[in-house]
Amino acid sequence: MFCFRKDIILHFFVLFCILECETSSAQNEMQFSGYANMPIVVNPGAAGRSGAFEAVGAFRKQWVGFEGAPQTTILGLDGEVRFLGNFHGVGASVFHDKEGALTTMNINASYCYHIELNKGLLGLGVRLGALNVAFKVSDLNPSVSGGENDYHQSSDMALEGADDSGTTFDVGFGAFYQSDKSYLSWSMLHLTSPTVEMKSGAKVNARPVMTFGAGRRLGNNGNIEIEPRIFFKTDFASTQIEMSGAVNVKKKLSFGVGYRLQDAIFFQLGVNLSNGVCVGYTYDLCISDLRRYNSGSHEIAASYTFSIDVEKRTKRYKSVRIL
Repeated sequence: MFCFRKDIILHFFVLFCILECETSSAQNEMQFSGYANMPIVVNPGAAGRSGAFEAVGAFRKQWVGFEGAPQTTILGLDGEVRFLGNFHGVGASVFHDKEGALTTMNINASYCYHIELNKGLLGLGVRLGALNVAFKVSDLNPSVSGGENDYHQSSDMALEGADDSGTTFDVGFGAFYQSDKSYLSWSMLHLTSPTVEMKSGAKVNARPVMTFGAGRRLGNNGNIEIEPRIFFKTDFASTQIEMSGAVNVKKKLSFGVGYRLQDAIFFQLGVNLSNGVCVGYTYDLCISDLRRYNSGSHEIAASYTFSIDVEKRTKRYKSVRIL
């Protein structure tokens, strides 16, 4: 009886796409359930939105138990500065996503111009950076329980190829509006549909990705607030929709639940510690056909908010984010 394993199928499918196809397309934006708490991940227009500086870090391990499943690491820093009489947002970020033998890394610098409106703050931002794609043949594992068969052979010629990689320029744009109680977010990432040319001559095209997000805090007493949210992402070939909500207790604790259409139900917990430190955890319960091969996804995030002794605007629009 032939032995089919999803991890091996995934590895060899990626190998075929990268090494055999002259040009392949890929959505290079990583999966992440905490977008509402870290909008800078997908929108350069959110840089400096809180009026302070914020350092963030996050790690996601997707589809635990599924060998070769995505693992995502995010590091970022953004803040607001005053220059030539106006307020601006600046930031830098590093995104690292590993799927089996395929690794994608995005290193960006962001700039955002802040426009103060009657009831809120509008940020118009751009991010410029480098997009790197690498394929490590040595990460492929052809072995299976019970030995080799027609589908798993260590002598496969595809495994004798050299590691491959390539880097190209990347650009994104975004607009982020927030008031005391709500926010609206829109962005276009990989705006020019960049193509990464690998050393082997293979080409990987990153499709443009458009995102939209919105949220509003409900409640006036400050002790308990409910925050419904929606998030939409598409690369114009596939679309992802999330609906979620969180209950914030005295701006110290947050409990949330969300639904990603035809993919997962996720649960969130966050704690706002003293001295500007926040930590959060998210668990995704897979509801797609892949649920038979994994025990869910785990995501942990932390942030540190601090101020630098510079001139402040008269009116502050603090982030609606609690975590």
